[in-house]
Amino acid sequence: MKLLYLSRSRFGGWVTFTTHLFHGLQECREDVEVIRITKRTENTQRNMGNEVPYRNVCEEDVLNLEQSVLITASDKWHRELTIKLLARGAKIVIHDPTELRNPEFRSIVDPKQVIVIRKSMLEHMPEATYIPHPYLSLAVATGESFKMDKDWSGRKHHAINIARLDFDKNSHWLFEANRKLPEEKQVIIRGCENRMYTKTKILPKYPEYVQDSKRPKDQRAFFTRELRGAVNLCKQARYMTDFSVIHGDGGGTQYTFLEAMDAGTICLIHKDWIRPHDSMVDEGEAQNCISFPDHEKLVNFLNGKIDMDLSRFICTNAKKLLEEHDALKIAKEYQRELGKV
Repeated sequence: MKLLYLSRSRFGGWVTFTTHLFHGLQECREDVEVIRITKRTENTQRNMGNEVPYRNVCEEDVLNLEQSVLITASDKWHRELTIKLLARGAKIVIHDPTELRNPEFRSIVDPKQVIVIRKSMLEHMPEATYIPHPYLSLAVATGESFKMDKDWSGRKHHAINIARLDFDKNSHWLFEANRKLPEEKQVIIRGCENRMYTKTKILPKYPEYVQDSKRPKDQRAFFTRELRGAVNLCKQARYMTDFSVIHGDGGGTQYTFLEAMDAGTICLIHKDWIRPHDSMVDEGEAQNCISFPDHEKLVNFLNGKIDMDLSRFICTNAKKLLEEHDALKIAKEYQRELGKV
């Protein structure tokens, strides 16, 4: 199977999706290769990060591929090639509704060639195939299993942020909260930054922030290209913060949520991410996270003390949600789906 990564992005959801699908397919003994586009075809493999090798292939050779082809991501720079590949029978993963905002592209895409990773995406493309995005957990990959009673309350950090610092992430909540929290309860900020955002929005108002490139190496966000980097960071904290509210996003679970759940870390998320009949639940029998409407409520929570029975309950439900994204099971679904081509 050929996974075509048609994007210039080096980190984010597209990269993480491709990473976990690649490793899931490998675990299923699938002959899988990740391909990126360049001006000439290379025979040697390069390193995409996250223990994923890839090969550069020119457009002409990509259009002549004979194996099953799955486009795992497609940005505006690769739109014409994507259309050509779809005309030749390739399948494509559509991650959220923003990818369909181009009317011309949407009119060309046959929903029967589309795989969506969130149930809410079926509202936009009812005839598409829904397969949850894969996640290769520590338990599946290494046999490592988190024990709630063993180390949760004694972790090194109270809370950690692994989400990007960006315009749609409500990152200013972190800085507002940290100004009001005692040092031992502050959020450790380790998210990869959009430097334009931190330069124009964060530094003028929060001069105490040091941009990623100027921090000591062991405090930078280099974990974004390490397969277990974000999980290993979360294992040091009781809570993981991600206050994203992405306009037009499809809801469901962010990869930051899954990485935190894998580490036995409780997700603290934005109240607007909680939607009826969706994956993230902040109350009741299926509660798997805690949500907040503003940074003031976040401060009150972090300043307090959670009941251990509640934290155990949330982590147990989070593990159940994590299992729904089991990369081995989902990789087999992709094998069946691509086998139809």
